[in-house]
Order: sequence, then C-alpha cells, then structure tokens
Amino acid sequence: MNSRFVALMSVFAGLYVVLGYVLHPISFLQIQVRVADALYPLIAIFGLPSLIGLVIGHFFLNLSSPLGIIDLLSIPLFVPAKVAIWKWGLKAVPLHVISVGLWVPTMLCFFAPSEILLPSFLFWIIVVTVTIGEFIAEILLGFPLTLAIQRRITK
Repeated sequence: MNSRFVALMSVFAGLYVVLGYVLHPISFLQIQVRVADALYPLIAIFGLPSLIGLVIGHFFLNLSSPLGIIDLLSIPLFVPAKVAIWKWGLKAVPLHVISVGLWVPTMLCFFAPSEILLPSFLFWIIVVTVTIGEFIAEILLGFPLTLAIQRRITK
C-alpha cells in the first residue's frame, strides 16, 4: 500500500464516522437517512481505498448502534454490493440501496435484542422506510456529489 492509498482510505473512514456521529439520531433504526452513505457512490471514482475506508468507517460507526453486535455482523453482508460499485460504477448503487433496505428490517424484526425487536408484521413497512432513507442518501445526495467530484477531477 502506498501513502496515497492509505491517505484516501483514512479520509473516507474518517468522513464516514464523523458524518455518522454528527447525524447520529437519523443514522439508526427503522426510519433512517444515514447521510454518511452518500459517500458510497464515490467508490466508483476512488476505488479500493474508498471501499476499504468506508467499510472501516461503517464498522466504527456501528460500534455505537443501539443494536450492538448484531449491527456489526451486518457489515460483511454489504461488502459485495460495495465491491459491485467499485467494479461496475454508479449503476451498481441501487444494489447497495436494496441490500440495506432489506437487511435492516430483517435485523430489526427477527434478530435484534428483545428491547429493540419489532413485530414481524412491520417488516414491509420498515423495508419501505429504510429503502427511502437509503435512496435519499445514496441516490439523491451521493449521485450529485459523485458527479460533481468526477467533473472536478476530469478538468
């Protein structure tokens, strides 16, 4: 790993954690817009260093999750969707949105600790709310951010 790789990885990890902690109340549970997820489309531009940095940042943010260890275990489930963004670019971002939109409700309805566990009949409602939140973060915020940075880099 060269110094540029490590620097980019560190910047992305730090940005993810800071955005997540600053906007902590809207980053967890059944109605969420994790604004830090707007950084995921940037994997299409910055590649592997951003992917690794965002996974590391996601891990550290999830340390503060009300779901505890369950939320930490979810991180490897999203890595394939992040790799898809790295390999296929922005067209793979909806895959990440859908994977988050399906996993978070599954976790909340079936695997969460009893004090957070939600009734399973709410599953599809939570799928909709979480997917909308991810859509806002990754598509409505992340796409314009990525396109603006891409234009700036190619000048």
